[in-house]
Amino acid sequence: MTFRELINEVLIRLREDTIATDWSGNINDSTTVTAYQKVIGSLVNDAKRSIETYHDWLILRETKDIVTVNGTKNYSLASGQEVKVIDVVNQTTSNKLVQVNRAYMNSVAYPVEADGEPMYYAFNGADSSNNLKFDLTPIPTEAQTISFDIIKYQDELKLAATSVKIPDKPLILGAWARAISERGEDGGTQITITAKESLESLNQAILIDSGNTQFESDWYVK
Repeated sequence: MTFRELINEVLIRLREDTIATDWSGNINDSTTVTAYQKVIGSLVNDAKRSIETYHDWLILRETKDIVTVNGTKNYSLASGQEVKVIDVVNQTTSNKLVQVNRAYMNSVAYPVEADGEPMYYAFNGADSSNNLKFDLTPIPTEAQTISFDIIKYQDELKLAATSVKIPDKPLILGAWARAISERGEDGGTQITITAKESLESLNQAILIDSGNTQFESDWYVK
């Protein structure tokens, strides 16, 4: 479902005028979208981010491959900052890397840091493009492919035709509940019913999505 369709679904439930056609560019810069419709767009984005962080959705998963360079310790993940790491593995050796804190990285860096196959990683700030950076230890001595399996949250919806990745039903209901509260109508029964429906819809969507990841907690011996 597109951003405009999501907004319209909420507007219909609020008995408000819908957006007839796609706007051009960023919704907040549009002169064809009313101020209240823009408010609903913001509430849709608020609901989206809340739902995205509630569960490790399969649709938000991706793999970032980093090729190491001899003598280079620091790398960029090139995926922004709002990510969640699920697993990190060295494709070349099949060994998993373990995340450690900065205190550990500092303890092994001085006076001389070992080199060899990287076994540990720790995040260390961001680059000029606002991507997370990370350090590896031991310091790589050759080209190896390090794969980061991550949850990458979808960017904020701005364009009319952008499709949302997560399930749309709990998103619509979540934005609707926020809209009722924003209007100051949270003292009645409608907000209670809507919030309950929103949570039930979210739980159902998570249940369905989790059915495809039920073996993630199992251990395998090679």
